[in-house]
Amino acid sequence: MEYPHIQFRLNKSLDKKMVIEFLDFTTGGINFGKGILNIHPEIKRSIFGYIDFFYKRNNKILKRSADNFRKKWKTKEKLFFEVISKIFRNHPWPKGKYIGYISIFDCNPRFLQDKTFQIFYKHKTGPIYITVHELLHFIFYDYVNKKRKDLRKKLSEDDFWRLSEIVNEILLNSPSFKKIINNQKKINGYPEFKKNVSCVKHKIKKITEIDKIGILIDTVIKLL
Repeated sequence: MEYPHIQFRLNKSLDKKMVIEFLDFTTGGINFGKGILNIHPEIKRSIFGYIDFFYKRNNKILKRSADNFRKKWKTKEKLFFEVISKIFRNHPWPKGKYIGYISIFDCNPRFLQDKTFQIFYKHKTGPIYITVHELLHFIFYDYVNKKRKDLRKKLSEDDFWRLSEIVNEILLNSPSFKKIINNQKKINGYPEFKKNVSCVKHKIKKITEIDKIGILIDTVIKLL
């Protein structure tokens, strides 16, 4: 089975585009604009000018981050794809660019259309976590679109996103994924979904096979 090769690159123009979208954006209990200003309090004086200056001043650091992320991912990618193959029973990976763009903002959006994502260069949980998190979204969305078409027709885009985030958080806290991420602490997703995640975990203790993934999906749907 073929697996995508993840590349890590800088993309200043994408940062300029995304900061405009996230400066006044709140969702799932997270105020992204506040997070941006906490890290970059002077950015509103001249948004694009600030970004240009930051990239120029920290170019070596950002490039080093991309290299570091690439090296770290290579140590975990084989295990990750093995786990995903077992869970989704060799569901093929959708076609795409599969690029992780290093970002100076801690927003970490993903783009389903071309299978790319942004990753904050100083992310507290590390590059492996963000990479796994976003790749899991890519395979999950494709799986539901192709294998659960009846369910997909009933879901709004917002509910589909909620479903993916809740399922993602539960899987990332399972033993298999904790081994990949190399983090034994509880990984928290969006605060708004905390009660949903706790309720689902109470009903489903172990998620290892695709039939249980199906049960997980149906359990979450009832809570949306």
